[in-house]
Amino acid sequence: MRWIIALFLLLPHMAAAQVNIEKLRSDGTEEGLQGSMGFSTAFTHGNIQFVDFGVNAHQEYKTGLHSVFWVMGSRFAAKRTQADLLADPDVSLWDKDAHFSNLMLQHLRYNYALSDTIWLEVFSQYEFNEFLLLDRRILGGSGLRFALVRGSGGAVFFGTAAMLENEKLNQEGIANDEVASRSDWRSSSYISATYAPKDSFSWTTTIYFQPRFLALSDYRMVAESGLAFSLSKHVAFTADARLRHDTNPPKTAADSPKLLQTDIAIKNGIKVSW
Repeated sequence: MRWIIALFLLLPHMAAAQVNIEKLRSDGTEEGLQGSMGFSTAFTHGNIQFVDFGVNAHQEYKTGLHSVFWVMGSRFAAKRTQADLLADPDVSLWDKDAHFSNLMLQHLRYNYALSDTIWLEVFSQYEFNEFLLLDRRILGGSGLRFALVRGSGGAVFFGTAAMLENEKLNQEGIANDEVASRSDWRSSSYISATYAPKDSFSWTTTIYFQPRFLALSDYRMVAESGLAFSLSKHVAFTADARLRHDTNPPKTAADSPKLLQTDIAIKNGIKVSW
């Protein structure tokens, strides 16, 4: 029953191209299984043809010194206005030219507690994002997570790891001199701070930094800050601001607009957990 309830209470547009794992983690003190899931859909037909589907879920299992964390997010959205249909009536809502979001990400992470404040982390991830010209990104890595500050009102964690990633870009969308497939070693570090003076309120800020080992000026950075207000034991209202920066986005084909280095998003919604 709780899965069915969660399906109908997800906020639209929760799925993102890169998931903030730290925001979804529990405090790591409870044994057993816990998680959340959601589904969103929107559809209109008339002056504007519009469809938007989103799914996200996370599960976490802890037993003794071991914990496993899995998270998935995906979104597909497209629209056609009357002006679009007049200019090109043969393009339907399901054709690529009508899409404005098409992405999916899955992340799996294992933690082993070396002490009360240090954990070994091993992780893997798969994702694609049509609008970043990313047909596929597969990565895996390992590192350490440290508890810098922990108390009844919040905590600060720092993690650092090495990871190997393989990317395959969309051959049709990139420039002729852009490499379509490549593998790179990257450093992956994060710092995450949570302030929770009450059970009904929390504020989490996380910064990820991922430079390429052989070219440190080539890096990706994501900064996200979010508030959560509990509406009940299992339901919370969330508000988030997110900045994503890539110093070296793929070069696009001559007849295509270039990819910008920076994206900013502000969103709010409902989180259902158990």
